[in-house]
Amino acid sequence: MSTSTSASGPATQPFNRRVHVVASVLNRPEELDLLRQVCDAMGWPLREPLAGETTVTTETSWTLRVIEVRIRGVRETAVEQAVATLDTLAQNAELSLHCRDATLVERVHQPQIEWHLRGRRRPVNRRLRHALHSAMRTGEHDPHAGTVRLVRVPAGLDEPRERRLARTRRAARAALSHHPLVLRRLDPGVHEVGRPSASRGWHALAALALVVTATAICLLGAGLWPAIGADSPRIGGPLVVAVGGYLLGGTYLAARRTPTHRALPWLVPLAVPLVVPLVPWLGTLVQRAYLSAFGVRPAPETDGLGDIQAGLWVLCVFVSAALLPVAYLGWMRLLAPSLRVQGLWLSWAPAMTLGIGMGMLFSLLVLHTAARNGAENRALASAGRDIPEYFGVSAEYACVEPTSSEAPYYGTPPPHDHPVVIFTQSGDRVEFWDPASSRKTSIRLEDARIRFVSHRASPCAKAAR
Repeated sequence: MSTSTSASGPATQPFNRRVHVVASVLNRPEELDLLRQVCDAMGWPLREPLAGETTVTTETSWTLRVIEVRIRGVRETAVEQAVATLDTLAQNAELSLHCRDATLVERVHQPQIEWHLRGRRRPVNRRLRHALHSAMRTGEHDPHAGTVRLVRVPAGLDEPRERRLARTRRAARAALSHHPLVLRRLDPGVHEVGRPSASRGWHALAALALVVTATAICLLGAGLWPAIGADSPRIGGPLVVAVGGYLLGGTYLAARRTPTHRALPWLVPLAVPLVVPLVPWLGTLVQRAYLSAFGVRPAPETDGLGDIQAGLWVLCVFVSAALLPVAYLGWMRLLAPSLRVQGLWLSWAPAMTLGIGMGMLFSLLVLHTAARNGAENRALASAGRDIPEYFGVSAEYACVEPTSSEAPYYGTPPPHDHPVVIFTQSGDRVEFWDPASSRKTSIRLEDARIRFVSHRASPCAKAAR
C-alpha cells in the first residue's frame, strides 16, 4: 500500500533544491509509520517506487521507499546535504533506514512561445469609458479590453525564428478558436493575436522616469543642482519627491514577495548604526579631494556639520545610483508581469551588480566634483579673491613669519610680503598654500609667528618686524 504525504501543510519548509532518495527501510508497520511521521514533519513527499523506477533490490525483511528531500542549499552539494540530513533524522529517531540512491531533481525546461488574445485597440473615448467603468465596477466595461486569454505553444529552437513564429501563431489561433466561454473564442472582428507586451504608454513613462532619475542623480553627483534651480524648494522639493518615489516604489515592487522583503525589517535597523561612522568618513574623503587641489590635507579629528553634509552627499548619490537598476526592475515586473520569470535581464543578480557598479561610479563622480571645485577655488585665490567655505573647509589668510632664518620647513620658504592661505592645522604643524607660487609649505607652530588677516591684500609688514 502506497504511503504519501502532502508538502502543502503548515510544516512545509522553504526549499530551493529537490533530491529523490531511494531508501530501504525495515518492513515493519511501526518503522513505516515512524518514517511517515518524520517525512510529514519535514514536509517531504513519501511513496513507494513506481514500476521500473529503480533497479535497487532489498532483502525480504526490507522494503523500498522514495523520499523527496526538499532543502535549501547549493546545487553542487545538494545531494550530499540531502543524504546527510536524512541520515541525521533517521539516527535521531532510531529509524532503521538506509539511503541506497539519491538523485538531484531539476526543472525540465520546455521552450514555449506565448500568444495573447486581446481586444482590438479602441478609440480614446472608448478606452476612457472602459477605465471609468472598471474602476467603478459598474459591469458596463468592455469585456474584450486588454489581454483576456493566453496560450503557450511548444517551440523548437532548431528552426528559423520566422518559421517558428508563424507555426506557433497558427497553432495558437487554432487553440484560441475553441473555448467554453463564447466571449473568449477568437473573433477576428473583435480580437487580435499578439506576443506578450505591456502598455507602450506605461513603458514609455517608465523609461522616461528612468532617464530623468539618472539625470538627476548625475547632476547631484556633479554638484550641478543649483545650475538647474534645484536648490530652490519650489523646484528641488518636487524633484526630490519624484526621484525618491520612483526609486523607493520600484525597489518595493522588486523586493515584494521575495526573501529580501522578509529580511528588510531587520536589515534596515541593522544598517542604520553602520551609517553613523560611515557618513563622517565619507565627508572626510570629499574634503580630502577638495584640498588635493591645494596640496594640503584635512585636519584629523575635526568632525563637524560640514563632514556630515559632505558624507550625506556621497551616501545619497551612492544609494540612489545603486537602487536605480533595482527600481527599474520593479517597475518592469509590474508593467510586464508575463516577462517576470523570463530572461536574465529581469533577475536580481544583474540589477544588483549594475547598481553597485553605478553607485561606485557616481561616488567617484562626487570626488571628482570636489577636486574640480578645489581647482576652481584655487584659481580664485590666485586671482586675489576670497575662497568660499566648502563643506566645513574654510580658508583663512594669514601672515607667516619664521622665528629665525634657520627655522625648518617643508616646501617653499614662507613669504614675508604677502599673506598665505591656511586651511587646517595638523597637530603641532601648520600647512599653508601660497597663492603667488601656487605651492604649499608646512612648518612647526613653534618655529613661526602667525597673524591672521582679513583678505589677501592685507599688508604683512608688521609680521616682518
